[in-house]
Amino acid sequence: MTENKKQTSVTILCAGCLAVLLATGGTAAFLTSSDRTENRIAVGQNTTRIVEEFPDPTPVPIEENPEYRKKVLAVNTAEGKNGSQVECYVRMSVGYSHSDISRGVVLKGQDTENWVLAEDGYYYFIKPLKEGESTTPLFTGFWVDSSKVNKAYLELIPEFEIQIYEESVQAEGFADYKQAWAAYQVSV
Repeated sequence: MTENKKQTSVTILCAGCLAVLLATGGTAAFLTSSDRTENRIAVGQNTTRIVEEFPDPTPVPIEENPEYRKKVLAVNTAEGKNGSQVECYVRMSVGYSHSDISRGVVLKGQDTENWVLAEDGYYYFIKPLKEGESTTPLFTGFWVDSSKVNKAYLELIPEFEIQIYEESVQAEGFADYKQAWAAYQVSV
């Protein structure tokens, strides 16, 4: 082989190696490029509470079937950062401190348009609550029909308590309260 042919071969070989290195380096730089960004998603809150307006009753003789005012509702509280509360559905259960006296309890002023009593014993508020909104009162009072209470327990009526339990679940992603609570029941 002549000197010119050797030089040409070496030049071609060097040019080929240089082309391969440039192509590999460019491709590697393209495939390993990265950017940095911050996650700007905020966590929503679902915070509700029970509101009970229960004025101190004046003593009423038991024979007169005592009647009391008691307004019970729930509110989607605006706690923490404004705008972080999510819409939610609410349900409540009503319990009693004495089972025999509870037989004589009659709830007054029940809202049967916005609240639905289901087979599981919960009252479901059918509308979602936005931040700061409250439900309509589940009921506004009660009276005790003493004729339905065993006479041995009549003297306990002044200490009798109605116990309210409340839960809420996020409304977003569900068509109505039934779907939201059904999804909650599956996840529990």
